[in-house]
Amino acid sequence: MITDDEVAGLLRESGQLLEEWDSDTELSLDSLTFVWLVHLLEERHGIVVGPDDEEELAASDTIGALRGNLDRLIRDTEGARHGG
Repeated sequence: MITDDEVAGLLRESGQLLEEWDSDTELSLDSLTFVWLVHLLEERHGIVVGPDDEEELAASDTIGALRGNLDRLIRDTEGARHGG
């Protein structure tokens, strides 16, 4: 699992200007920010975002929605690894 705090930190490192935020903070991810975020997710958390998942993640409109989509991706990946 990944927390909202971790997502916000990765977004900051990816170029999002987040001073004050909560899980309902709206996002608008440009392509460069998104590519850098995907890179950091894999590098720091081992989360590999495949082509099928990119559109859903990029369409996340809040920090909470992005974290929820990442949680789903993590569960799906772990389930596939364990044959479920």
